[in-house]
Amino acid sequence: METEGRNAETAEAVAPLAGITVVETASFLTGPFSAMMLADLGARVIKVEPPGGDPFRKFGYGRNGTSALWINANRGKQSVVIDLKSTEGLAQMKALLARADILIENWRPRVAAALGLGQDILSQLNPRMIRLSVTGYGDTGPLAASPAFDGMVQGRTGIVAAEADVSSPHVTPFSVVDKVTSAFGAQAILAALYARERTGKGVHLKMPMLDITAYFNFPDMFQHRTFADDAADPIRSVSQVLETSDGHIVISPLTGKQLSNTLVAIGREEWKAETRRIADPVEMSLEFYRRVASVVRTNTRAHWLAKFDEHDVPAAPVLALDEHLADPQVVNNDIYRTIGSAAGPVRTPRYPARFDDAVIEPSLGAPSLGAHQNVLDER
Repeated sequence: METEGRNAETAEAVAPLAGITVVETASFLTGPFSAMMLADLGARVIKVEPPGGDPFRKFGYGRNGTSALWINANRGKQSVVIDLKSTEGLAQMKALLARADILIENWRPRVAAALGLGQDILSQLNPRMIRLSVTGYGDTGPLAASPAFDGMVQGRTGIVAAEADVSSPHVTPFSVVDKVTSAFGAQAILAALYARERTGKGVHLKMPMLDITAYFNFPDMFQHRTFADDAADPIRSVSQVLETSDGHIVISPLTGKQLSNTLVAIGREEWKAETRRIADPVEMSLEFYRRVASVVRTNTRAHWLAKFDEHDVPAAPVLALDEHLADPQVVNNDIYRTIGSAAGPVRTPRYPARFDDAVIEPSLGAPSLGAHQNVLDER
């Protein structure tokens, strides 16, 4: 369900980070999305943009000169313009940071020091401040000064190779590395805030995208490198997407019972013994899905979803974006809202966690450039 301008009492009642001030100088997706998560949780986020604005404002698909991706990573923030290369701008930035709880930046290593905002200066200016530095590869080593973007990190961490099909490797779309990095950044900041309650001191959090992606990938992608002396070839992944006569579905039978129930659901119980006789588990899985696919393509998506549901086989439709928005479970969960922004009304998801039964409502759209310049006059 979408509603216009919900500034519900629950948003005020459940604001775990109320009273926390975040200064964010980041661009692209990693730092800004992380800061937006904190804004959703009640923090005041002041986005510092250079003269002319964050270049990401005009990146990709947009409307009225504003990028949809920028809007989706900068909701709920305040915007100020500061020229960090000027004497006045540096003084303004230091004044902001002196009263901030958190700084989020994704400058390349050594940029902060060159601006006069190195960690030695910041720790003296505000010893309680938590600084999150998002980098591509870290601040030391052969790649420290190199540019890093989502697809490049995917290439270095095994994702692109793992996604290879019969034609060629390919990058997983939709900025998975950037968004995972954002979530880990917010998590680390929350842990640092908790630690500060005990120590009274801030901390410099250094978060290379390379390290985060390796950590995120490891549980399943690195099964064949978990045992230290293992050099086995990784098991080929089997596509769980099946074509029906009018669309596609995804099935995920994992247990023996679910595999058996799948064959019952498609009316091919006689295949149970035949597939069991295939000793190699990968070959068995490939043959299982090949056979199931040959039957599923003969009837409709609705037919097979009903059949699989009847036999307790995990299955889901492959939905297009508009189908997802209209999905009854999505509507039931009340995920999306319509709020105002400088570019006009925009759709946005609410913060996904419920605190008991209270929902945190998004209250502000992404800001127009310099809309909160008066923040610099606060003391």
